[in-house]
Amino acid sequence: MEYLKITNWEKWQTYRSDRGQPPWIKIHRCVMRNPEWVSLSDAERGQLVAIWLLAADHDGVIPASAALIQKLCYMSKEPNLSKFNELGFINGNMASSGRQDDVNVTLQTRIDKTREDKNYVQNFDIFYSAYPLKKGKQAALKSWIKNKPDIEVCLDAIKTQTAEKIKLKLAKEFCPEWPNPVTWLNQGCWEDEIIKTEKENERDAFLRRHGATK
Repeated sequence: MEYLKITNWEKWQTYRSDRGQPPWIKIHRCVMRNPEWVSLSDAERGQLVAIWLLAADHDGVIPASAALIQKLCYMSKEPNLSKFNELGFINGNMASSGRQDDVNVTLQTRIDKTREDKNYVQNFDIFYSAYPLKKGKQAALKSWIKNKPDIEVCLDAIKTQTAEKIKLKLAKEFCPEWPNPVTWLNQGCWEDEIIKTEKENERDAFLRRHGATK
């Protein structure tokens, strides 16, 4: 994969080498008097700032792929890298071969994680729609991504536990309420055993005493 370099990155962005990845970037006020900056559309300026944020992860280096940058920066459309290059915001200086390998692995890891999180968010929406108690959605989403439960297992568990609660209520026995979704997820309640009624427990005890099975 080829890479591009942000022009004068070392001049405009200064970080202490012993502090690792920086939590911020600098946007100098003088950029407002830069004719090239003024010539950009509002959308292009936003894209350029997003590209600078991406470059901060790799000492001013970005992939030479508009499609990949669009994904990594969550843009609605591909940036015009040729225009940014012509105006002098980026250049085609290549990273060293060793650096390319490091950046390639890191970028691919970020892409994979983005796809994984997106899939889990989609599955969470399905789970939340099926879960009887609609409460604490954002906290539940964080728990869903953290615990990574299987969506099919969760849906089956919700169906089974719903049937159990109906059975207990019909038998006029104590029926525990549904916990908050985040509690259900954090406690791994998709693995809970089936709740039996008193009559079912008495029947099982009778069968055990007489050496019989169901």
